[in-house]
Amino acid sequence: MSLSEVVSIPVEAPFETIEELYEEQVPEHTLKPVFTFVGPVVLSLVFFSMIGVLVRVHLTRLFTYPGAPVLGLIWVQMLGCFIMGMAMRLKGVLLNYSPALNTGVTTGLCGSITTFSSWHLLIFQEFFNTSGSNHSQFRNFLGGISVLTTELGCSVAAIRLGQMVGDEVRIAYNYWMVRSAPPGMRVSKVETALLSTETSGHRDGWLAWDKWAKFDVALAASGIAGIIAATIVVALAPGTRSVSIALLFGPIGTVLRWRLASLNTRQRQTSQLVPRFLVGLPLGTLTANVLGSAILAIVYILKTGAVVRPSAASCYVLAAVSDGFCGCLTTISTFAAEITTLRSRLSMLYAGISIVVAQAFFVLISGIYFKTATVDYAIC
Repeated sequence: MSLSEVVSIPVEAPFETIEELYEEQVPEHTLKPVFTFVGPVVLSLVFFSMIGVLVRVHLTRLFTYPGAPVLGLIWVQMLGCFIMGMAMRLKGVLLNYSPALNTGVTTGLCGSITTFSSWHLLIFQEFFNTSGSNHSQFRNFLGGISVLTTELGCSVAAIRLGQMVGDEVRIAYNYWMVRSAPPGMRVSKVETALLSTETSGHRDGWLAWDKWAKFDVALAASGIAGIIAATIVVALAPGTRSVSIALLFGPIGTVLRWRLASLNTRQRQTSQLVPRFLVGLPLGTLTANVLGSAILAIVYILKTGAVVRPSAASCYVLAAVSDGFCGCLTTISTFAAEITTLRSRLSMLYAGISIVVAQAFFVLISGIYFKTATVDYAIC
């Protein structure tokens, strides 16, 4: 479709409506599919997950101090959810540059900044009063409920705020695209709409490096450079290994979550394998969050020394697994985004199952040790 053709379709219309109106008014044209190549996507996830780990670890440390009015993790969750909300509204813009960029920002960056497992670890610590504060069991319950509701509420609110800002950025971007068109050329509303919504026929391709877009090459190079840089830092800077090793573990969790996310779109294949009440839920995100929470519950026990006294090297690895692998395998940004898009009953069921099952793993794994074992050693 040339820039001189103008079709009467509002930019704000849903993409399904855009496709239908486009085909009616311009039947001789079809919307071209976007091809996603595996290589750039994986390396983009590696690069953005490393950035996400750095942001989460250092931002949490910045806002965690004696007398802090709110939990430091709340700021991390809100930042990731805010970016996710914007990315949801700017998905077409990101896809216009590179599908790998869209996946990297949403699944890689936002999913790695936010963490579902650490959130549930904080809830467990309040329920079981692991800090040994002098108050009643009822206060323990109130503390756990406070952490649960405040982080969930702030995350959903940040998603909404990001969507509002994303709408304004999208409108400004579309306006700039129209104004920057060559003199005498008119930009179709369909074309500007495609810059702010998902393109048709999203397909996965093989590792065809000669067909990569410029952004694909840049993202792939950034991912490789990130791995090399993190490896060098691990070898030459022992004092930063608790973070630098996590940078190497994080992409593993991110890529695993990305592959599990395919279950979210395979409703027909999974409907016969799961109970009826789970049909329609984002099973990929649910699996990633629950699995990561269970692994973090085991890591938390190992870090306390309840099983065996951890060495210095073991502490580095355990920190990398918790901050890197589990932190990137689990996500609140996608969880909150799915809650806001599902129908009310499915949304409440999905949130309830995710929270109850994840917390049950913490109680069954970590809770048993805290009630039956003596913790003699300092936490890593």
